[in-house]
Amino acid sequence: MTASFLIPECLEKIFSNLLDENLSRNIQTRISTKDLYSCTLVSRHWCRISTPFLYAYPFHRFRHLAYLDFYLDEEAISYFKLIRTLLNCIPKIEIEQIITSNNNKEISFTHTLTTFNYVTFIRGLIFDQLLFNTRKLLYYQEIWLPIYNNDNIKMEFNQFTKISIPIMNHLIKFLCKHCYNLTILEFPFTIQNNELFYNMIELLTTIKDKNERNKLNNLRNLYYIDNINRHDELPDLYLALTNNVYNLELIYHEKIDSIEKANSLSKFISLQRNLQHIILCEDELASLFYIFDDINIDYYYSIVFNSLSTQCKSLRILEFINLSFNEIDEKALISLCSLKNIKELKLYECDWINDNLCSWANNLRNLEVLEYVLNYSRIFPENFLIQLIKFSFKDLIKLVLYYKREQDQGFRLIENISLYSHSLIHLELPKIFPNELISIFKSCIKLIYLSAILSGDRSWDENFRILGKFIPKRLQKIRFKKMDHFVFSSNELKCFLEECVNSNSELKYLEISGKCNVNQEYFNVANQFEIHLI
Repeated sequence: MTASFLIPECLEKIFSNLLDENLSRNIQTRISTKDLYSCTLVSRHWCRISTPFLYAYPFHRFRHLAYLDFYLDEEAISYFKLIRTLLNCIPKIEIEQIITSNNNKEISFTHTLTTFNYVTFIRGLIFDQLLFNTRKLLYYQEIWLPIYNNDNIKMEFNQFTKISIPIMNHLIKFLCKHCYNLTILEFPFTIQNNELFYNMIELLTTIKDKNERNKLNNLRNLYYIDNINRHDELPDLYLALTNNVYNLELIYHEKIDSIEKANSLSKFISLQRNLQHIILCEDELASLFYIFDDINIDYYYSIVFNSLSTQCKSLRILEFINLSFNEIDEKALISLCSLKNIKELKLYECDWINDNLCSWANNLRNLEVLEYVLNYSRIFPENFLIQLIKFSFKDLIKLVLYYKREQDQGFRLIENISLYSHSLIHLELPKIFPNELISIFKSCIKLIYLSAILSGDRSWDENFRILGKFIPKRLQKIRFKKMDHFVFSSNELKCFLEECVNSNSELKYLEISGKCNVNQEYFNVANQFEIHLI
């Protein structure tokens, strides 16, 4: 059957599978639309049906630009080409009125009629700093702003600013007014133009008549990074959205520096009906600055934790980044203990996880994913992690542990992985010793992926071949991280792979990362056993 005979419903199903809507995991993820764009070029029929999918999340192609300080010039050019396309969806007369009202009658706007009104297809908006950065707008003006001067005179900076800022503000308001199917809304920084902010919220939330539906009724993901560098009065995003947003599945919030903001976020969380995923994040160095500013950040997050109990039935994923649990109060701890349906717990660079939190760990009995990452030497919460592993032994399928392991620190933790984590299919470990890895191989028989840092122990060379005897049959990929020098010879690798063959292992990939140079002998051995050595 040729493409031209496929019915629209069938094509929509195909194109929907090319649309990556799982955008919640990593805010710096680069989203590719290459395949969808190719579909628009096949035929008019395909173009008409695939274009709404291509423009569903147009800003997410450039999502990383909103969260990174550095990006390539070609990325910015592509971004501002998108802005130009969306500007052309605005009636020409509206842009001309902006130019005229700013006494720039000699400036003309070049309007290109678009094939579709792409704005109506948008489901995800990201209001990032590039939309407000005057110097970036000036630098890329030939890309995004198709205007020319009748006298062929290059505009001065001040003259350009009088035009560009009102035009960009108008585009932002146009997007807020005409995007009726929003599922994702992101504010990577606090919009400091209060008038514009209130106009945006009004356009997003105002319902003119009974036949018009709430634009934010289908909103599922909300991302907000608060600006803590301003001391004047800034709009409260959560207060502004309170009466219109209550069906969120995910909230990402970064930075809290006052009790007012903590209360606002807490109340907003409590109003949600089906919140499944919450990400709370602080700046890496925030705790140092807060000490000097006399800000009790632990108390603020206790307020937010208090509200999580209102979502105890629906919450499935908790992600905490750079938080401190040093002064968590009893009420907040009780709230955390009520979250018994959590499937994924991710703790990145979180400090002061003491034994008093073990009561929380004892109530997390349905974990499927546990990730704990700590790059700096702080209090190691061994008892807390052991409790989590013990009580989640039936369901835990992914375990990520990364911390600076000193000598045999965490020996009991590794031992408990061997004792209880028989359901694991994905395991990432810190520095590991030969006897520990052998024990894990013996017990974690369902493993498909293993990543670990091999200790500098000299006994690896004599023990490495033994690993092959106990390798989990389903294990397909092994990654050895931070290998600055080889702790096993190419001959031991050969013996290891021979034992893997004898054990009917499904191993296909062996990855080695670090400063060591992998000589050809290792590649020859891997090729002999049809193992892809990376």
